[in-house]
Amino acid sequence: MDSVATTGAEEKTITKRRLVCTSILLTGLLCGCSGGGGETPYTSPGIDTGSASSNYQSTVPEPQIGAAVGAAVSAPLDDSFDAARFLHRASFGPSTDDIDTLKRIGYRDWLSMQLALPPTFMLPATRARSEPRWAEHVNSWFKLAVNAPDQLRQRTAFALSQLLVVSDRSELSAQQAALANYYDILIANSFGNFRTLLEEVTLSPVMGDYLSMKGNQKADPANNIRPDENYAREILQLFSIGVTKLQLDGSIVTDSDGLPVPTYDQRTVEGFAQVFTGWHFRDVDNWNYPNDADWFSPMQAYDEYHDKEPKTLLDGLTLPGGQTAEQDLQAALDNIFNHPNTGPFVSQHLISQLVTSNPSPQYIERVATVFNDDGDGTRGNLAAVVTAILLDNEALQGYRNTPASFGKLREPLIRLVAMWRAFGGNPDHPDFEYGWIGEQLAQAPLQSPTVFNFYSPSFSQAGAIRTAALKSPVFQIHNESSIISITSTLLAHSLWHNTGDGNFDPSRAPIDLSPLIALDESPQQQMELLAQLVLNRPASDGLLAQAEMLRDERVYADANNRAAELLFLFASSPEAAIQQ
Repeated sequence: MDSVATTGAEEKTITKRRLVCTSILLTGLLCGCSGGGGETPYTSPGIDTGSASSNYQSTVPEPQIGAAVGAAVSAPLDDSFDAARFLHRASFGPSTDDIDTLKRIGYRDWLSMQLALPPTFMLPATRARSEPRWAEHVNSWFKLAVNAPDQLRQRTAFALSQLLVVSDRSELSAQQAALANYYDILIANSFGNFRTLLEEVTLSPVMGDYLSMKGNQKADPANNIRPDENYAREILQLFSIGVTKLQLDGSIVTDSDGLPVPTYDQRTVEGFAQVFTGWHFRDVDNWNYPNDADWFSPMQAYDEYHDKEPKTLLDGLTLPGGQTAEQDLQAALDNIFNHPNTGPFVSQHLISQLVTSNPSPQYIERVATVFNDDGDGTRGNLAAVVTAILLDNEALQGYRNTPASFGKLREPLIRLVAMWRAFGGNPDHPDFEYGWIGEQLAQAPLQSPTVFNFYSPSFSQAGAIRTAALKSPVFQIHNESSIISITSTLLAHSLWHNTGDGNFDPSRAPIDLSPLIALDESPQQQMELLAQLVLNRPASDGLLAQAEMLRDERVYADANNRAAELLFLFASSPEAAIQQ
C-alpha cells in the first residue's frame, strides 16, 4: 500500500475482505482436505444446598492410572510446539505458563498433577447468580472451561458429554441447575470407572426425562401401555456398544457373506425396555403428574411399576422373572459394561474427541486393551484410558508419521475458548452472557440438537476426505453459513474486542493483547507465540506472509491494532481450524 496509514473506513474494508477470504478458504477446506467389572453398587451422593459444592462431590473417585500405562515420556520437553500440541488435546487450550510448566515437568508429571486436582463443578457456578438468566448453565460452562485449574478433567467431561448426551433443546430448557448437576456427574466420574458413570447417568432424572426412562412402567394392555424403548435403544446404540459387533481394534465383525454382525435385535431392545421400568423422581407424590420433582437425587425404584417378567439381554443373557427393579438394573448395566464392544466403542470416541478423527486400528486396540484391563485387573478405568490416549506414541508422533490422515477439525466452541485461555479472557464478569452462543458456533454445551450429538462420529466430508475413506465428524456442522458465523465470532473477540484502549463490552470475555504488543519489535517471537497458542504448530509460509503484510506500519501504524489484526488472522485461519 502507498499510504502511510489507513483510514477507519479503509481499515473496516480490509477487515471485511479478510473475513470473506478466510470464509472462502475454510469453505475450500470443507470441499477437499485430508486434514491434516462386576457389579458396582450405587451410592446416593446426597443433596446439595447450592452454595459451595456439587451434589456429586462426595462420590468423586480417586484416579488410578493403572499398571498398563507405561512410565515412558516423563522427561522434560525441549520443543514448545510439542508442549502446545499436547495441551490443545488435554485441555481447552494452553497459555504460555501452561506450556512452560509442561516443558519443565514432562507429560507424565503433568498428567499426574492434573489427575490429582480436585474437580471444579458447574452447579455451584450456576447457582451463584441470584437471578439466573436463560441458559445460565452455558455461562457456567464457559467459566469452568476457561478458568478451572482441572483442565484435563474438564476437557474429558466435555468429551463424555458428547457420548452420554442430554440437551436443553427439550423439556429440560427450564432446568438449568439440573442440567449443571447432570454435567457434574460427568465431571465427577471423568477419571473414575465407566460402569459407575453409566449407572449414575442412567439414574439421573435429567437423563430419565430426556430419554423417557423416568415414569416408564410395565406393560398394561388394558390401558394400551407398554415399556418405553427410548432409553433402552440409545444406551445400546449411542452410549456404550453401537449397532455392529467390533473387534478390539474397532473394526467391524462381518459374517460369512461379508455383512456386519449386529450387536442386538428388537427382542434385546424390548428386554432392556422392561429393565428400565419402575423408576421415577425420588419420593414422587404422583406417578403421572408429580408435584414435587426432585431433579438432584438419583431416580428411585418403585417396584409396583416394574416389569417382573424374564428379560432377554445382550448375547442371549436372560434375566429371571420376579427380580426387583434394582436387581434387573444392576444385571443389565453389567451386561452392557462387560460386552466386548464397550472397550473399543468408548475408546474410539474419546480418541476422536481428544486427538484424531482417524486413529489407526492399532491405536484403538492399545487403548481398548487398557479399558478392558488397566494392568491392575480393573475394567473401565477412565483415568487409565485417558492417560493411554494422550501418551500413546501415535498421539505424540502421529502428525510426523501420518500427515495425510492424522488430526481433526477443531470444534468451534473449543476454538473460541482456546483463544480466551491463551489471551486472558475472563467470563467471570457478572454481565457475561453467552447462553445464545450455539446460534453463532453451531455448537454449545448441553445444547445438541438431538441425542445423536452435534455431528455423527462416522461422518465423512464429500471430496478428498471421503475419497480417501477417512472420517471427518466435526465437518458436519461446518458449511458456508456456519463458517462465516464462526469467523465473525472470532473477529468479535479479537480484532473488534481488545483491551488496548480500555473500553470493552463487559458481556464479552475481554482479552489481553499486552503479550503480543510487547513483542511488536520482535516479529519472529511474536509469530512463534501466536503459532504456539493458536495453531499448535509452526505457521505456514503463506500465513507468515500475510502476517508480515499486517505488520507493515504503513498499514497499521499502531502496535495495538497490529496485535489485534494478527490475532484475528491466526485465529480465523484454516491452519487454526485443524488440530494436529
